[in-house]
Amino acid sequence: MLRVEGVTKRFGALVALDNVTFEVNSGRLGIIGPNGAGKTTLFNVISGFLKPDSGRIIFKGRDITKLKPSRIAEMGLIRTFQILKVFRNLTVEENVKAVCDDYREILEDVGLWEKRNVLAGNLSQGEMRLLGIALALSRNPKMLLLDEPFSGLSPVECRSLADYLRDLKVPSIIIEHKLGELFDLVERVVVLNFGRVIFEGKPSEVVENEEVVEAYVGSS
Repeated sequence: MLRVEGVTKRFGALVALDNVTFEVNSGRLGIIGPNGAGKTTLFNVISGFLKPDSGRIIFKGRDITKLKPSRIAEMGLIRTFQILKVFRNLTVEENVKAVCDDYREILEDVGLWEKRNVLAGNLSQGEMRLLGIALALSRNPKMLLLDEPFSGLSPVECRSLADYLRDLKVPSIIIEHKLGELFDLVERVVVLNFGRVIFEGKPSEVVENEEVVEAYVGSS
Protein backbone atom coordinates (compact mmCIF):
# COMPACT_ATOMS: atom_id res chain seq x y z
CA MET A 1 0.00 0.00 0.00
CA LEU A 2 2.87 2.38 0.83
CA ARG A 3 6.39 2.31 -0.62
CA VAL A 4 9.19 4.63 0.40
CA GLU A 5 11.80 4.44 -2.34
CA GLY A 6 15.32 5.83 -1.85
CA VAL A 7 14.18 8.95 -0.01
CA THR A 8 16.89 11.48 0.84
CA LYS A 9 16.30 14.80 2.58
CA ARG A 10 18.98 17.38 3.37
CA PHE A 11 18.90 20.54 5.45
CA GLY A 12 22.03 22.31 4.27
CA ALA A 13 24.97 20.06 5.13
CA LEU A 14 22.81 17.87 7.39
CA VAL A 15 21.52 14.68 5.78
CA ALA A 16 18.30 14.02 7.72
CA LEU A 17 17.26 11.06 5.56
CA ASP A 18 19.76 9.01 3.57
CA ASN A 19 18.32 6.74 0.85
CA VAL A 20 15.51 5.39 3.06
CA THR A 21 13.57 2.49 1.54
CA PHE A 22 10.82 0.26 2.97
CA GLU A 23 7.21 -0.70 2.29
CA VAL A 24 4.02 -1.48 4.20
CA ASN A 25 1.16 -3.46 2.71
CA SER A 26 -0.77 -4.46 5.83
CA GLY A 27 -0.43 -4.69 9.58
CA ARG A 28 1.67 -2.37 11.72
CA LEU A 29 5.26 -1.19 11.23
CA GLY A 30 7.27 0.49 13.99
CA ILE A 31 9.83 3.21 13.30
CA ILE A 32 12.40 3.69 16.04
CA GLY A 33 15.81 5.27 16.49
CA PRO A 34 17.77 7.62 18.75
CA ASN A 35 16.83 11.28 19.01
CA GLY A 36 17.69 13.05 15.76
CA ALA A 37 17.60 9.83 13.73
CA GLY A 38 15.17 11.31 11.18
CA LYS A 39 11.90 9.72 12.29
CA THR A 40 9.68 12.80 12.30
CA THR A 41 11.36 14.12 9.14
CA LEU A 42 10.39 10.84 7.51
CA PHE A 43 6.75 11.29 8.53
CA ASN A 44 6.83 14.88 7.26
CA VAL A 45 8.08 13.67 3.88
CA ILE A 46 5.56 10.83 3.62
CA SER A 47 2.65 13.12 4.53
CA GLY A 48 3.75 15.90 2.15
CA PHE A 49 4.84 18.56 4.65
CA LEU A 50 8.39 18.25 3.33
CA LYS A 51 9.55 17.37 -0.18
CA PRO A 52 12.51 14.98 -0.51
CA ASP A 53 15.63 15.91 -2.42
CA SER A 54 15.47 12.53 -4.13
CA GLY A 55 13.36 9.38 -3.98
CA ARG A 56 9.63 8.73 -4.19
CA ILE A 57 6.62 8.02 -2.00
CA ILE A 58 4.11 5.62 -3.59
CA PHE A 59 0.69 5.27 -1.94
CA LYS A 60 -1.90 2.84 -3.33
CA GLY A 61 0.04 2.68 -6.59
CA ARG A 62 0.27 6.45 -7.07
CA ASP A 63 3.31 8.68 -6.76
CA ILE A 64 2.35 11.21 -4.07
CA THR A 65 5.81 12.76 -3.64
CA LYS A 66 4.81 16.17 -4.99
CA LEU A 67 1.25 16.30 -3.66
CA LYS A 68 0.11 18.73 -0.98
CA PRO A 69 -0.60 17.37 2.54
CA SER A 70 -4.32 18.07 2.13
CA ARG A 71 -4.51 15.99 -1.05
CA ILE A 72 -2.56 13.14 0.55
CA ALA A 73 -4.96 13.18 3.50
CA GLU A 74 -7.92 13.11 1.12
CA MET A 75 -6.48 9.91 -0.35
CA GLY A 76 -6.65 8.32 3.10
CA LEU A 77 -3.06 8.64 4.36
CA ILE A 78 -3.67 10.27 7.74
CA ARG A 79 -1.10 11.23 10.37
CA THR A 80 -1.04 12.38 13.96
CA PHE A 81 1.58 14.74 15.32
CA GLN A 82 4.15 14.59 18.12
CA ILE A 83 3.10 18.14 19.01
CA LEU A 84 -0.61 17.83 19.69
CA LYS A 85 -2.92 19.54 17.19
CA VAL A 86 -6.47 19.82 18.53
CA PHE A 87 -8.98 22.66 18.86
CA ARG A 88 -8.34 23.55 22.50
CA ASN A 89 -11.25 26.00 22.77
CA LEU A 90 -13.80 23.37 21.64
CA THR A 91 -15.13 20.41 23.58
CA VAL A 92 -13.98 16.89 22.80
CA GLU A 93 -17.29 16.23 21.05
CA GLU A 94 -17.08 19.44 19.02
CA ASN A 95 -13.54 18.58 17.91
CA VAL A 96 -14.53 15.27 16.38
CA LYS A 97 -17.95 16.47 15.20
CA ALA A 98 -16.16 19.10 13.11
CA VAL A 99 -14.63 16.27 11.09
CA CYS A 100 -17.41 13.66 10.96
CA ASP A 101 -20.99 13.13 12.08
CA ASP A 102 -20.63 9.53 13.27
CA TYR A 103 -18.33 10.36 16.16
CA ARG A 104 -19.80 8.57 19.21
CA GLU A 105 -18.32 5.17 18.36
CA ILE A 106 -14.89 6.69 17.77
CA LEU A 107 -14.93 8.51 21.13
CA GLU A 108 -16.11 5.36 22.87
CA ASP A 109 -13.40 3.32 21.20
CA VAL A 110 -10.58 5.61 22.36
CA GLY A 111 -12.13 6.03 25.83
CA LEU A 112 -13.17 9.67 25.59
CA TRP A 113 -16.97 9.48 25.43
CA GLU A 114 -17.35 10.36 29.11
CA LYS A 115 -15.16 13.43 28.47
CA ARG A 116 -17.13 14.57 25.43
CA ASN A 117 -18.31 17.83 27.06
CA VAL A 118 -14.89 18.78 28.40
CA LEU A 119 -12.92 21.52 26.65
CA ALA A 120 -9.99 19.96 24.81
CA GLY A 121 -7.66 22.46 26.47
CA ASN A 122 -8.61 21.05 29.87
CA LEU A 123 -7.69 17.46 29.01
CA SER A 124 -4.60 15.75 30.36
CA GLN A 125 -1.74 15.26 27.91
CA GLY A 126 -2.67 11.60 27.54
CA GLU A 127 -6.33 12.39 26.91
CA MET A 128 -5.37 15.03 24.38
CA ARG A 129 -3.19 12.44 22.65
CA LEU A 130 -6.23 10.14 22.44
CA LEU A 131 -8.29 13.00 21.01
CA GLY A 132 -5.67 13.49 18.29
CA ILE A 133 -5.99 9.81 17.40
CA ALA A 134 -9.79 10.12 17.41
CA LEU A 135 -9.53 13.02 14.96
CA ALA A 136 -7.30 10.92 12.70
CA LEU A 137 -9.72 8.00 12.83
CA SER A 138 -12.69 10.25 12.07
CA ARG A 139 -11.23 10.93 8.61
CA ASN A 140 -11.76 7.31 7.53
CA PRO A 141 -8.05 6.54 7.03
CA LYS A 142 -6.73 3.92 4.64
CA MET A 143 -3.38 4.10 6.47
CA LEU A 144 -2.37 5.78 9.72
CA LEU A 145 0.92 7.48 10.56
CA LEU A 146 1.02 7.66 14.37
CA ASP A 147 3.71 9.89 15.88
CA GLU A 148 4.36 8.76 19.48
CA PRO A 149 0.78 7.69 20.28
CA PHE A 150 1.73 6.45 23.77
CA SER A 151 3.47 9.65 24.85
CA GLY A 152 1.97 11.06 28.04
CA LEU A 153 -0.33 8.09 28.61
CA SER A 154 -0.51 6.17 31.87
CA PRO A 155 0.24 2.42 31.83
CA VAL A 156 -3.50 1.70 31.90
CA GLU A 157 -4.14 4.12 29.01
CA CYS A 158 -1.22 2.57 27.08
CA ARG A 159 -2.69 -0.91 27.40
CA SER A 160 -6.14 0.27 26.43
CA LEU A 161 -4.88 2.13 23.36
CA ALA A 162 -2.64 -0.77 22.33
CA ASP A 163 -5.59 -3.17 22.52
CA TYR A 164 -7.66 -0.81 20.37
CA LEU A 165 -4.93 -0.30 17.76
CA ARG A 166 -4.31 -4.05 17.65
CA ASP A 167 -7.96 -4.64 16.73
CA LEU A 168 -8.07 -1.76 14.25
CA LYS A 169 -8.03 -3.07 10.69
CA VAL A 170 -6.07 -0.14 9.29
CA PRO A 171 -2.42 -0.50 8.24
CA SER A 172 -0.28 1.73 10.45
CA ILE A 173 3.24 3.11 10.75
CA ILE A 174 4.10 4.06 14.32
CA ILE A 175 6.94 6.19 15.68
CA GLU A 176 7.39 5.49 19.38
CA HIS A 177 10.00 5.79 22.13
CA LYS A 178 8.17 3.42 24.49
CA LEU A 179 9.68 0.32 22.95
CA GLY A 180 7.91 -2.23 25.16
CA GLU A 181 4.47 -0.98 24.12
CA LEU A 182 5.54 -0.69 20.49
CA PHE A 183 7.13 -4.13 20.21
CA ASP A 184 3.98 -5.76 21.61
CA LEU A 185 1.93 -4.04 18.90
CA VAL A 186 3.88 -4.16 15.62
CA GLU A 187 4.91 -7.02 13.37
CA ARG A 188 8.01 -5.33 11.92
CA VAL A 189 10.42 -2.62 12.99
CA VAL A 190 12.57 -0.22 10.97
CA VAL A 191 15.46 1.38 12.87
CA LEU A 192 16.86 4.73 11.72
CA ASN A 193 20.17 6.21 12.78
CA PHE A 194 21.57 9.43 11.30
CA GLY A 195 18.89 9.19 8.61
CA ARG A 196 19.85 5.68 7.45
CA VAL A 197 17.95 2.43 7.84
CA ILE A 198 20.27 0.26 9.92
CA PHE A 199 17.81 -2.55 10.63
CA GLU A 200 14.50 -3.94 9.41
CA GLY A 201 12.96 -7.06 10.89
CA LYS A 202 10.94 -8.54 13.75
CA PRO A 203 10.76 -6.76 17.12
CA SER A 204 12.31 -9.78 18.82
CA GLU A 205 15.40 -9.41 16.62
CA VAL A 206 16.03 -5.72 17.34
CA VAL A 207 17.79 -6.14 20.69
CA GLU A 208 20.09 -8.77 19.19
CA ASN A 209 21.38 -6.47 16.46
CA GLU A 210 24.77 -5.02 17.38
CA GLU A 211 24.44 -1.92 15.19
CA VAL A 212 21.11 -1.04 16.80
CA VAL A 213 22.45 -1.53 20.32
CA GLU A 214 25.48 0.60 19.51
CA ALA A 215 23.27 3.35 18.07
CA TYR A 216 21.22 3.57 21.24
CA VAL A 217 24.11 3.22 23.69
CA GLY A 218 26.19 5.71 21.75
CA SER A 219 23.35 8.27 21.82
CA SER A 220 22.89 8.12 25.60
